[in-house]
Amino acid sequence: MSGTYDRYQISAAALKLPDRHPPAEITISTLIDPRDYKRVLSLFLQIFPDEVDSDKALQLHELPQPHFEGMFLAKIQQQIIGFLITALSNQIAYISYLGIIQPYQHKAVATALLRRFILYLKEQNIHAIRCSIRKDNLKTIGYINYLGFQLIS
Repeated sequence: MSGTYDRYQISAAALKLPDRHPPAEITISTLIDPRDYKRVLSLFLQIFPDEVDSDKALQLHELPQPHFEGMFLAKIQQQIIGFLITALSNQIAYISYLGIIQPYQHKAVATALLRRFILYLKEQNIHAIRCSIRKDNLKTIGYINYLGFQLIS
């Protein structure tokens, strides 16, 4: 389902992450293995069924395989339970997708992925974060407002 999007922005230093941590068996890592990328695409279809035909989803499928920098995984052993897909352009970080499978939502997995992302931004000397959210996605809009993002358009 396509729709209209609003853009949001925040300074990386201003991101208000809750003081929560995921269960100890969950690990956060950078995506390296191309097989994991295929698993992320499959998980994407499960988590975001309304986005399957969107321009953003098509961009994910057309991404060159070696371009995994800025993609982070949440795993329990070898099972991917969540992901954060980002990009950098002109000294700005862009969050494309943050997805967690249902049984692990509300267990600080997104917070852990965002913490790893912030470390990555510090390594890259990037200070601004932007994202585009479909206007009818009230759950995500509520979450990014909670994190401190501000509407820019």
